[in-house]
Amino acid sequence: MRQKLAVTAAGAALALVLSGCGGGSSSGQASSDGPLEISFLTGSAEGTGSAFTMQKLVDDYGSDAALEMDYLGADMDQKIQLLASQDALPTFFQIGTPSQVVDLYEADKIVDLEPVLEDLGVLDNLSPLSIDIIKKTYGGRLLGLPLEVAIEGFWYNTALFEENGIEPPQTWDDLAAAAETLKAAGIQPFATAGKAGWPVTRLVSGYIHREVGPDAFTAIHDGDAAFTDPEYVAGAQAVADFAAAGYFGEAPGALDYAPAQDLFLQGKAGMYYMGSWAISDFNKTDLNKIGAENIGWFPIPAVDGGAGDVGQTPANVGLPMAVTAKTLTPEVKEFLKYLVENYGDVAMEDLDLITGFATDVEPDSPLVAETAQRIAGITESVGWFEAKQGPEGTSASQQGGTALISGTLTPQQFMEQVQAAQ
Repeated sequence: MRQKLAVTAAGAALALVLSGCGGGSSSGQASSDGPLEISFLTGSAEGTGSAFTMQKLVDDYGSDAALEMDYLGADMDQKIQLLASQDALPTFFQIGTPSQVVDLYEADKIVDLEPVLEDLGVLDNLSPLSIDIIKKTYGGRLLGLPLEVAIEGFWYNTALFEENGIEPPQTWDDLAAAAETLKAAGIQPFATAGKAGWPVTRLVSGYIHREVGPDAFTAIHDGDAAFTDPEYVAGAQAVADFAAAGYFGEAPGALDYAPAQDLFLQGKAGMYYMGSWAISDFNKTDLNKIGAENIGWFPIPAVDGGAGDVGQTPANVGLPMAVTAKTLTPEVKEFLKYLVENYGDVAMEDLDLITGFATDVEPDSPLVAETAQRIAGITESVGWFEAKQGPEGTSASQQGGTALISGTLTPQQFMEQVQAAQ
């Protein structure tokens, strides 16, 4: 579960929940006469991603550790809140809405990992990019570990581009021209999951970052700008114009994540804006009918006269892993050190998964290798549309994204809806 799984709104303010903390027991304690008991609340399905990697790490750690694993669903915020209210957060858990995570830290439920890892001598095992992303997202502190690192941009069908004489777009005008060329050839220009909402807001924020600059959404969060400012509405207008031109196909608001990806992987759409987590599906021959060798990537193009730069890359760490303060015993710290030293190797060797941990393991997939190299070269990251929004803003943004691409909300109305939910 990555950013493609929309985080749902929590039922009550976390501060109120935390104020009712009881004396319930918390899992993940070290026993004086038995193995270290580690508990992990994961956003991955059983046997995949972080669930697989954590299980292998515990198994390899030896008989001195035992793992209890539970799984997050779409109600992740509520589940974490409930456990926090019962003083029963697991040893490690993957985290969602940034505002909730900051509240957990301020309530002394989770730790700032920077001084902990520095004391353990393993802080350098985290990539500078992953630390930068987490600090930007979670209140300026290292409140989670980067179990995955993904960048976003446009994946494209290199064969279709070559057949139609299209070069990877350098500017937003080039992007529109490429879309028009593909449409004229009977090819849907973009595969976009309008029903999910967030792939639409990713496009809106991409334009805004190129127009306004890398601090566009920080300015809104700090009260120095608003979603309804003209230069922000221009981003929604650019995406709405693409929809009106038919570049997202018919009824784009009805297209969900998997069908949108299928359009691209079956060669029916020329471009697909998505995070690099999608590579795992690109490498599956039963899903990818165009061949991994025919997939290229280009960054969000520049906007003429804009303050942003194509080197500023949207990036995230999926659902990072927090560490519960109550259960951070010396024994857990030793396992944490082991985890930070080995997580990247296990994830890459067994899953071809790019994480924020150091690794010398070479990926099997050329696409993964290219992307890992690209990520290593990033000097500046930017967030996504909802990164600094709370649950209400996230919901308004994603529902509004569907309405924007469907034409039932104007760009101005969309941005007014998002601003009102802040």
